[in-house]
Amino acid sequence: MNGGPKVVVVGAGLAGLTVAGALGPSASVTLIDRLPAAGGVLGYDHPAVISEVARVRAAGVRSLLGTTALRWVDSRLLVAGPGGIEWLAVDRLVFAGGARPAVPSELRLFGPRVAGVIAATVAVHLAEAEVAMGRDVCLLGVSDWAERAARILRHQGARLTGVSTEEGRPPVYGDQWWMGWQPVALEGTRRVTAVIVARGESRQRITCDTLVLAGDSRPLRNVDGAIAEGPGVDFAQRTADRQSIEEVRRHSLEIAGRIRDQIAAR
Repeated sequence: MNGGPKVVVVGAGLAGLTVAGALGPSASVTLIDRLPAAGGVLGYDHPAVISEVARVRAAGVRSLLGTTALRWVDSRLLVAGPGGIEWLAVDRLVFAGGARPAVPSELRLFGPRVAGVIAATVAVHLAEAEVAMGRDVCLLGVSDWAERAARILRHQGARLTGVSTEEGRPPVYGDQWWMGWQPVALEGTRRVTAVIVARGESRQRITCDTLVLAGDSRPLRNVDGAIAEGPGVDFAQRTADRQSIEEVRRHSLEIAGRIRDQIAAR
């Protein structure tokens, strides 16, 4: 490891790898991820991940994979991994743990709390485990998550109806799309039976037995004590529901550059 300020980057996906590699030459950087391999959603064998892992190693970054960041208190980070539980002294914490789709309350999607309302990230994992979620699925949002979930659910034989607040050409995945419509309410007793969408004064009812939340990206902030940016805490998150690898890299390098400048100004 290099000398200088102690920086911990939580999350070894593309964003975390990029930040860690960029900061490695000027700081003592530790990279943490709860999974035993780097790569995040891209996977360990993606060419972009392989390239960034090599850069991280060359920069002298210490990697603690299979380790979970639990709590941030007074410039200390509590982690749990194969070696046990310990507190790390940290000058700067960078959280790059990914993002999630917005939940109904954030979407102002009113109605009863019913079964069958699933985040796309969860839906993908369930579908990959061959868990059937429904036959009549409504996708909320146009995103990478939506496309991935749609392809797997269609393989299961589900009928897919998409809803997006965006105007324009509908995506190629999905049997029907409501573009430029806002979801406003849920219906159902024990399980969701319909989504009400609005456009101006118009209202339409879309029947479904499963609702997959797949849009309006929000950062995952699941380290206790570090749920907002502040002194010593930065977030390197995806900034949109659809980003290319180069966009993720560029955004991450901008964050790393800002942190490096702040460190140098001390």
